[in-house]
Amino acid sequence: MTQLELIYNLPAAVTKNTYTTQAAISAVASTSIPRALIPAGYFNVVGKSLRVTARGTIANTAAATFVLAAGLDATAGTIAGTGGATLFTTAALTPTAAVTGQWDMDMDITCQAVGNLGTTVQCNGKCFVSSVASSGAWNSTEQAAFWGNNLTGVNNEISLFLELFGTWSASSSSNTTTLQHLRVYGEN
Repeated sequence: MTQLELIYNLPAAVTKNTYTTQAAISAVASTSIPRALIPAGYFNVVGKSLRVTARGTIANTAAATFVLAAGLDATAGTIAGTGGATLFTTAALTPTAAVTGQWDMDMDITCQAVGNLGTTVQCNGKCFVSSVASSGAWNSTEQAAFWGNNLTGVNNEISLFLELFGTWSASSSSNTTTLQHLRVYGEN
């Protein structure tokens, strides 16, 4: 039986707005919220894995699109970097204009081969963005993104930040992403 171990739990919500270049939407530099840190040597056994869940809200004033991404980052706030990896980047999602909707993301990251600069991980996951207000009823027009990426060259000898990133197509203080839950569980 595999038992989950909580490695990280976001202690407070993080809201990010007014950006059109890729930016961290998990723990941002201007806050005192700690970042999710995967310790050096974590992926030391083939089959060892992480389960990551994230939930929040997204608001859009007009027809702006949003791209969600995640990374195992050698440097906080910079996706991937030397020894890190971009886990996924979604296609552009179009949240409903003038609505604050829900979004959620789940992914699994599993070690497939071990090495100092040659660790390989498989990342599979999904993200959903609702097309109705957070208090509204579910409908069938929810947007979805799925991924399955095999990533080589992850440096297992350094600690890596697990971060979420976002990019809006238009800058507006009303185009916001709020991360309300980010949990990272270790398996095996």
